[in-house]
Amino acid sequence: MHAGLFRPWRWTLTAILLVGFASAGAAMLLPDNPYQRWQLLALTSQRRVLWIYQRLHYNPAPIDVAFLGTSRTGAAVNVQRLRADLAAAGRPVNITDLSLPENGRDLHWVIAQQLLAAKPPKLLIIGVIEQPSRFGHPGFKYLAPAADVVDPGYLGNLNYPTNLIYLPYRQMYLAAASVFPGTFGLAPAYDPRHPATDDATMLWKSTKVRTRKWLDDGARVYRRGISPPRFGPRFANEEFGDERAYIGKIVALARQHRVRVAFLFLPYYSGPSLLQERTYYERYGRVLDASFVATHDRWYYNLAHVNDRGSAIITDWLAPRIEALLPAD
Repeated sequence: MHAGLFRPWRWTLTAILLVGFASAGAAMLLPDNPYQRWQLLALTSQRRVLWIYQRLHYNPAPIDVAFLGTSRTGAAVNVQRLRADLAAAGRPVNITDLSLPENGRDLHWVIAQQLLAAKPPKLLIIGVIEQPSRFGHPGFKYLAPAADVVDPGYLGNLNYPTNLIYLPYRQMYLAAASVFPGTFGLAPAYDPRHPATDDATMLWKSTKVRTRKWLDDGARVYRRGISPPRFGPRFANEEFGDERAYIGKIVALARQHRVRVAFLFLPYYSGPSLLQERTYYERYGRVLDASFVATHDRWYYNLAHVNDRGSAIITDWLAPRIEALLPAD
């Protein structure tokens, strides 16, 4: 009798779970407006994504060289100076920096798909660091198409559960925003009278110079927080799956569009010249190694980012290397 009393509750709980999963699955299938989706991070540190989307889809200027990476890349490359350097060398090109704060190749994959579909460049330069992150980008679940969120991408994706759980809510939110855009503050279409601002200068450009002691103290703390590879080369595709899986996808898509790929290594202050994934990257393109900057404290404004002086030095060093990688006109 005791078991019989609780049997209906088991059926009820099972029914509730089935209805919940079915509803979540149905919500994932709701269509969305990509332009509204790319506005979801407009009030966060990732707000530059809206400018990126507008640059790729609504700015008619072509892109010859594109940079894709984290804020280290954004801080290190002075696009205007690089453009002038190449023009002076007889190679006038359009250069665009698509870098964003924080690590995560999954989001770079989302951006690369937009870039290669809308404005495939001649050269794509991907910023890399001494050891890649084991995690994806926190912005991925907001911007990625639903199909990319549902696909874990690789075995051992630690972000996958939270990304997938968030997806039904996101799709319902975007579905409602498509009907009531004013209520949700998401514009349904691009308005050329109010373009997004490229605030890269506000995000990571600085003239500040730190003392060597301040940088050395920060470097010691940073190194203590780095966890070296735990499972060896045999399981690198799983441990560093975010880097390897999505870099592989980006390069494969770039090759379909006949886009050359290179990698720019930018160390933190006093960081190692050894690039953990160098052999992996060299399968796909040349590694431009800027590790020479790591010993120059006057070129950094914080541990991971160079200041304007460091940026100028890296940019001038980079220009002839980019010129050599560009295909002949």
